[in-house]
Amino acid sequence: ANGPTVGGKIFLIFNAMSDTIVAMVIILISILLIIIAALCIRLTFLATIDEDLREIGVMKAIGISKKDIKKVYLNKYRAISVVAGIVGYLLSFVVVNLFTGNMRLYISSDLSGNLKYVLSLIAPLFVYFIITLYFKKVLKRIDKISAVEALRSDIMQRGKNKKYSFSLLKNKFFSTNIYMGIRDVFKRLKLYRLLIVIFVICTFIIILPISVYNTMNSPEFSTYMGVGKSDMRIDLRKTDTISEDYKKLQEELANDPDIEKYAAYITGSFQVKNAEGAWDYINIETGDFSVFPLSYLEGNAPKEDGEIALSYANASKDGLDKKVGDTVIVKVAGAEKKMTVSGIYQDITNGGKTAKATTSLELNENAILWYIVNMDVAKDVNIPEKMEYYQSQYASAQVNDIKEYTQQTLGNIIGQMSTVVIGGIAISLIIIVLITALFLRMLLSKDMSQIAIMRSMGLTANNIKQQYMAGTLLVLIVGIFLGVLVSNYLGEYLVSMGMSSMGAAKIELVNVAWQTWLLCPLALIVVVGITISVCCKVTVKDDLSVILKG
Repeated sequence: ANGPTVGGKIFLIFNAMSDTIVAMVIILISILLIIIAALCIRLTFLATIDEDLREIGVMKAIGISKKDIKKVYLNKYRAISVVAGIVGYLLSFVVVNLFTGNMRLYISSDLSGNLKYVLSLIAPLFVYFIITLYFKKVLKRIDKISAVEALRSDIMQRGKNKKYSFSLLKNKFFSTNIYMGIRDVFKRLKLYRLLIVIFVICTFIIILPISVYNTMNSPEFSTYMGVGKSDMRIDLRKTDTISEDYKKLQEELANDPDIEKYAAYITGSFQVKNAEGAWDYINIETGDFSVFPLSYLEGNAPKEDGEIALSYANASKDGLDKKVGDTVIVKVAGAEKKMTVSGIYQDITNGGKTAKATTSLELNENAILWYIVNMDVAKDVNIPEKMEYYQSQYASAQVNDIKEYTQQTLGNIIGQMSTVVIGGIAISLIIIVLITALFLRMLLSKDMSQIAIMRSMGLTANNIKQQYMAGTLLVLIVGIFLGVLVSNYLGEYLVSMGMSSMGAAKIELVNVAWQTWLLCPLALIVVVGITISVCCKVTVKDDLSVILKG
């Protein structure tokens, strides 16, 4: 009587859609981690080759082929990849419960038998082959190393110091150690650019989930749910007294001095002709949409008789395939009525397929699904108390503020996103510590002779540490700045692209300034600073005589 039958499969689809955004963010982070792994391979290889340069020269000098030398390194990293793949494979079955609990609760139980173990092998095998192929490409650098040059000097630095610039005499703003560290970054920018890329990706992994989480918790997120922003919302669902309660509620709101403004909306089920010419059911909400306006992707709200606004999912090619200005045929009171599309808005509720029309659209009492009343309270009125009053007066109604309404609708997703946020932060900090330590190991190995000369001239270990601290922190600050920008612009595009399947094609991420520009950068700077301090402390205390003789 009230519309289409909703079967079990539809419920499965609805619940699966609620996990889409979480799965999307996890997949995105996984792809970024694979990219970081590839960059780490290159960084590790550069550090290893720099340390083993003389050994490679000796092997070439005694007649060992390039192919056999490559096998030495390739087999080592193959073994590491296999061990890491096995460990990651086993850990995945422990971590997966954090993210699939909601899916198992609403959709189904775990895969039966050994199928889940077989399917899960695809990921480590894929990563193994990607890493192996990439490492084979990186190993081609060995072909360019000459035995004579490897035994005589550092081949990795050949031809790099063609021009002497950034004279110390021109420094007027920084201390000598800080200036030397910054100078080193600009003189060896090609070496540092890899570190910049990794810092950008790690910052992106931290900022994007936080922005998505803040967006979902924001009052403005209601506009992506097809609801105008208001202080309170009262839902009246199907009961024996729903019509009487609806009329009584409007009369009381009109005489309540604490209510600044309100707007009533009625949602009914109608038949609409789809792109194939068949009849589908559609939920159309009627009322005055100028009181609590939505942001429209195209066009505007319906204002006159014969106008209708469609949700993005309804207007897309998978729905009615309509644009602003097109005609939609709706069956009203048994007769076909042509309506013009006035606008397209975003809505992720009710499968994303809803519509809005003016009160002039004739309603069938039997087809009414629910009533909604949005309202703003007057200044200095206590909203929780006012909500409690109306809830006590209308026991069958649901009285919520917009934040609570969003929480009730998307509570599972928001809860899972908080787990993703914590996981993203932990993963990024661990990666940054490992990469910074690895990079400094390579850098200090390359610069050992220069460090020895500086120390013989009277510079202390602390002076040298300050130089590397200044250079690396400069690279980190640049990486954080670029990472935040990429998260704000590219992140919005990726989230909007993923959410378009749910009915929201243009998401504007909410960035909390103190989180994005203060807390996260400060945490990264502290972690990197500690890492640099520890790594430099271990390295610069070697015996000078041994280094200078080498």
